[in-house]
Amino acid sequence: MKSLVIQLARLGDLMQTLPAIASLGARKPHETLDLLCGGALAAIVSLFPGIDRVLPWDADRWRRWVGDWPSRPAAILAAGEAYLREISASASYDRAYNLNQHPRAILAAHLLAGMVVGPGYAGPISEDLPAWHRYLRQVARERRPNHVHLSDIFCGMCGVRPPGVSPTLSRPAVELPSDLGCIGDGNARWIGVIVGAGDLARCLPPLVWAQWITRLLDADPDCRVVLIGTGGELARARAIREGLPPLLLGRLWDASGRTDLLQLASLLGRCQWVTGSDTGSLHLAAAVGTRTMGFYFARARVHETGPYGEGHWIWQAPDYAPATWPVVESVSLVLERSEEHSDVPEASLRDGWQLWKGHVDEWGASYSRAGERDSSRAEREQVWRDCMGDPQAAKAVARVAS
Repeated sequence: MKSLVIQLARLGDLMQTLPAIASLGARKPHETLDLLCGGALAAIVSLFPGIDRVLPWDADRWRRWVGDWPSRPAAILAAGEAYLREISASASYDRAYNLNQHPRAILAAHLLAGMVVGPGYAGPISEDLPAWHRYLRQVARERRPNHVHLSDIFCGMCGVRPPGVSPTLSRPAVELPSDLGCIGDGNARWIGVIVGAGDLARCLPPLVWAQWITRLLDADPDCRVVLIGTGGELARARAIREGLPPLLLGRLWDASGRTDLLQLASLLGRCQWVTGSDTGSLHLAAAVGTRTMGFYFARARVHETGPYGEGHWIWQAPDYAPATWPVVESVSLVLERSEEHSDVPEASLRDGWQLWKGHVDEWGASYSRAGERDSSRAEREQVWRDCMGDPQAAKAVARVAS
């Protein structure tokens, strides 16, 4: 059977599709999987185990077609159908696992596959959604407590259980710009700092990053810092550099806007730690096996989108836009070399910030408060049984909506 996974969202959502791809590969070994994703992200899919071929989606072209639709709908429809046939090399898929509720994803699923799993399963114009999508929509609308990770919801959307482990990507063997080639070498401790995020509301102020980096480098002479950002974040990286004492600049490397996606994956994999807000690069760092620490605020919630895997740490803010930041405590966490971090739980309560640690079990990813056991297992198991149609369980969707 030949199937297509459709994920047309940004890098973070693409990386959080990895567990679903891993579960499909393990539970349906005779199924060949292709992946339809944004064209700008297609290169990173070459690292995904279990994907036979990537189909790049030209979002700019589709936006132009959307603008022209009112004046010439028949021509646009024909052009869209021709484009889908072109990128799929005329392949016809038995099944499409559609993970997006956007009309373009539903259209692609029906034009490319004989059967659709996910939004559009009841027809291209039906508004009916499967249980997992109703659950996700209700959680998003109501902002109710939810401990089921988005990656695991993607698994449920595909009709499979979570993989039980954290899928990882091999670090690509690509060449970095010459001055960045030393990153990861020697006895230094290399710390990656992601300077921005796709959502501006989730960007830490440059002054906070400058304070964080200064404290880190002052505290440990073996530390080196790598600034990681896109070409659109050069000004943010420059503001961080300008906020540092001049004597520390020799221990800082700025890779902002200087890497493609494969080089970024290699760079992240060379670091011992990567820290940032809830953004795609943080999830990519976790996927290549690097330990991560995130600052979550502005609607980012640790239980839903924390980096997938064991041993990742998230500082959850009490407010949408924090007035204070746990600079001292978070630097101490990165510098702490013991596994227990026994001195952190008390410090994590400062100004309402909470510290959470990541885990993975048979019901997916979870986060527990520092120094405490994970208490969400029973709830996550119940939601899984509900949304997968277990006749013994009550409806999770109805419970969330009540």
